[in-house]
Amino acid sequence: MLLSAAPLAAQDGAQAGLVIVHGDGSVTTQCVAFAEESITGAELLVRSGLDVAMEASSMGATICRLDGEGCGYPQESCFCQCEGSPCIYWSYWRLGDEGWTYSNLGAGNSTVRDGDVDGWRWGEGTVERAEEPPALTFEEVCTTEKEELTTESAEGTEVSAGASVTLIITPVTDPHPTELRPATDPGSDTAAVSGQAVSAPQASSGIKPVAVLGVVLGLAVVVPLAALAAALLRRREKGNRA
Repeated sequence: MLLSAAPLAAQDGAQAGLVIVHGDGSVTTQCVAFAEESITGAELLVRSGLDVAMEASSMGATICRLDGEGCGYPQESCFCQCEGSPCIYWSYWRLGDEGWTYSNLGAGNSTVRDGDVDGWRWGEGTVERAEEPPALTFEEVCTTEKEELTTESAEGTEVSAGASVTLIITPVTDPHPTELRPATDPGSDTAAVSGQAVSAPQASSGIKPVAVLGVVLGLAVVVPLAALAAALLRRREKGNRA
């Protein structure tokens, strides 16, 4: 029986943890949410979204392949690496108050409730004994995953309170402008300086405060002088008439 399903989205209700230990010692954890009061260990695996292949037997569901490791059932035997010695298979574990307990009951017949943790380990063992998974609690499996999900979401949508923004303002003009020669191409926006091509400066879109001040001061001087010249001209004309 080949099973594959997407993991349930986080929701209010029951949750159970999964600890998967591969042959190379790497550990995968999953926190699975479900609405029912209880589900089986096999259903927990299916709802985790991990790649699962299992065979139904009198002892319940036998796990042949999990998370990409194991036997390629049904093309090969579910116990393809347990036909002699050593016997390598997926051993099933249940986490209790005193740690991991090897499960002689198949995953299809086990009962998983809110706060439970199931463990699976690929490695050597017997019908009654195998190496147990590392010691992890329900809080370590599920709470850690929730915190990581929240952090990733926040990083993608919000800016942290301590974040700062630096603005770099580029001057509009060079205080020592370079004299430019027109480029060879009259339609080009580039000018040549001493045989090197440089970009022609762009016109400023705003009015500089210094320029405005210069205009105001100029008007303040020119206007009174013009008025004085006009008054002198009128007096000279009156004198000539007399």
